[in-house]
Amino acid sequence: MASSRAVIVLGMHRSGTSALARGLQMLGVYLGNDFLGPQPDNPTGYWEDRNIFEINERLLAAFGLKWEDVALIDDARWHEQTVESLLAEAVQYLKSEFVDHSLWGFKDPRTIRLLPFWRLALRRLDVDESYLVVIRNPRSVANSLMRRQLMDAVTAHLLWLIYVVPNLSLIADRRFIVADYDLVISDPRQELERIARGLDIPLNDLGRVGISQFVSNFLDANLRHSFFNVSDFELNLDLPPLTREAYLWLRRLATDRTATDSPQFWEAWERSRKAVGKLIASRCSV
Repeated sequence: MASSRAVIVLGMHRSGTSALARGLQMLGVYLGNDFLGPQPDNPTGYWEDRNIFEINERLLAAFGLKWEDVALIDDARWHEQTVESLLAEAVQYLKSEFVDHSLWGFKDPRTIRLLPFWRLALRRLDVDESYLVVIRNPRSVANSLMRRQLMDAVTAHLLWLIYVVPNLSLIADRRFIVADYDLVISDPRQELERIARGLDIPLNDLGRVGISQFVSNFLDANLRHSFFNVSDFELNLDLPPLTREAYLWLRRLATDRTATDSPQFWEAWERSRKAVGKLIASRCSV
């Protein structure tokens, strides 16, 4: 039995991963002590470890990619020498800075796109890995990217698919929970308690105080500049069907209407994964 537990935050950019990472920290999850600084578009901080962010940036660069590029990563590329060198560096960094803590984790939106890399790093460290998957209505994500990056809606939705869909099945055999950012904004106390239960994080007196501080001193609904509820999403027929289907399945997990080990969910997810692959391949061939 591993003595060190990791909780890795997975989610697309502009989906509320920063807020949920801070929530985990208030539950007692160690996130490091060298964070990227806050920016105007995220004034309460990203809660991202600087070195993990830089490793992810270098890994994307090794693939000839930036975070906003609409492209899939070929499976063969995970075995390249450059990747192996970065993997050794990542393992050593996690070992020196995190693994001595009994409960730790990290967050960077790039991680879900680079999950094969980080999953292997965690396996080499022999830690008990678990995951918090953060979702947000893709219409809200796209709207935020359109404002911040001047990105068109089609690209924003494709990017959401590329981040969220291809690698999720890698955690099917691990403990994980899905949290919807909008539900966290609506009832943060209930959602953090749900996350603690779902990830088997002991909710002691210190954790309950942390939740109260998160609710009263950190989370600010006014920082959520884009909001579309689920009915807006379901009724908008102009949205890509793949995006709609994937989000609605994840929403079922986030509202506990479907279990994370549901065969029906994973069968549907595999269909989505294959469809996203075909969609991106056809786009690249044009």
